[in-house]
Amino acid sequence: MANSFVRYTGNGSTSSYAVPFSYRAQGDVAVTINGVATTAFTWDGAGTNITFTSPPANLSSIEIRRTTSQNSRLIDYADGSVLKENDLDTDSTQAFMMGQEAIDDAGDKIKLDNADFQWDAQSKRLKNVSDPTGAQDVATKNYIENTWLSAADKTTLNNVNSNISAINTVNSNISAITTNNSNSTNINTVATNIGSVNTVAGDITKVVAVANDLAEAVSEIETVADDLNETSSEIEVVGANIANVNAVGGSIASVNTAATNISAINTVNTNITAIQGASGNASTATTKAAEAATSATNAANSATSAASSATAAANSASSVNVTTGLVIAMAIAL
Repeated sequence: MANSFVRYTGNGSTSSYAVPFSYRAQGDVAVTINGVATTAFTWDGAGTNITFTSPPANLSSIEIRRTTSQNSRLIDYADGSVLKENDLDTDSTQAFMMGQEAIDDAGDKIKLDNADFQWDAQSKRLKNVSDPTGAQDVATKNYIENTWLSAADKTTLNNVNSNISAINTVNSNISAITTNNSNSTNINTVATNIGSVNTVAGDITKVVAVANDLAEAVSEIETVADDLNETSSEIEVVGANIANVNAVGGSIASVNTAATNISAINTVNTNITAIQGASGNASTATTKAAEAATSATNAANSATSAASSATAAANSASSVNVTTGLVIAMAIAL
């Protein structure tokens, strides 16, 4: 990489280009497009990029080069003057940059390649070369085509070039034929392999069909799973309802038991009513019995009175038959 210049090739759209080297002042930097100096650009704030007013054309040659003043010294020392660091730095910078520029300029020149000590054009064309005059002079394209060769030579050369091209084509075909012959076995093998590949392709088609069936089956399984989930929810609801029915069943059994108890209670109530009626009847009977007892007592008392009267009568009526007296007494008693 050069120390004092940079080169770019325009593309018709890029306007900004970097300035990768240092410089003393922007006035020392020159810009050319296709070898023509231009000032139609601006610097950025950092001083590390320039931007062209219009993008350089496609394939244009752009060079940004530093050229430090070589016509005069930037510092002139005088006797008795004060030696300042800035003066020393400026003087040193001028010499240093001029040295870099000289080295870069020398690197752009044709020089010997130290590998074989031959001139190296660095893959560049040589321009503005004069026609040769000596036996070892370089011949230019123009000289060869228009001076060294006659019209007949050109025709012959063109025919030779055409024949050489045809020969090269034949050689290529021969090489291809040779390669094909040596590869005939491989071609047969390839054909066999192609058959295998076709078989595999058929198998792949079957696998794809099976995969599609599996995908459809998975979809159906997912549907069944959803139905099972819904059924599970319904079963849970039914289970809850069954639990409620069992609870109601227990309640019904309790109700039946209560109904039986109520029936027994009704029977008891009936019996109580009967007992109460019997109790009333017993009370009435007791009253009647008491009344009968009283009547019996009264009867007895009457009988006793009658007996006393009969005795008195008997005693009074001594002429009356004893049997008749007894009958009368019994009748009175009754």
